[in-house]
Amino acid sequence: VRAMRNFDLPAMMGNWYVIQYFASSETLPEYSCMRSSFTTTDGFVTMNFTYYYSDDPLRNFQQGNITWVIPNFAQPAHWIHAEFTYEEIYNTYVIDTDYKSWGLIMHCAEKTKAQKYLSALMLSRTPDLTPNVVNFLREKLPRYDIDLSTMFGIPQGNCSALEGEQDPKKYFKYETL
Repeated sequence: VRAMRNFDLPAMMGNWYVIQYFASSETLPEYSCMRSSFTTTDGFVTMNFTYYYSDDPLRNFQQGNITWVIPNFAQPAHWIHAEFTYEEIYNTYVIDTDYKSWGLIMHCAEKTKAQKYLSALMLSRTPDLTPNVVNFLREKLPRYDIDLSTMFGIPQGNCSALEGEQDPKKYFKYETL
């Protein structure tokens, strides 16, 4: 996998909508209202994310995070999972971004004596992208063994918190763009 060249790490940080998602372990769309917030400090990159499961009628708010270390500052678009308890070699690559409107990242986890796990996230600074940008980004993925037939859209409509629920936008201080 080739990480983006001349990558500007600080420009990638901030709030993103995850508008399409691929995971080699999933064959059906599972998520809605997925958003992420990237931060960097002291050689680490952290992605906090929120979402709902699409088939959850109660729309229980989910949250999580991933922290990576930048193994080589000459290649800041390549990150390695920083948690020692994680049993795989987990590489993340920024494939491409224009920083201000769209981005494409890919995760590749390799277990010893097991098939590798791939996932990809198509990111947008707004709740949607134009079809030509989506197609442009999707065309980059097959060379990395990403099956476009299971690259699912993540609905970004009707994402307000239900009464009594914590609002995901407030949780990670997502800004309305």
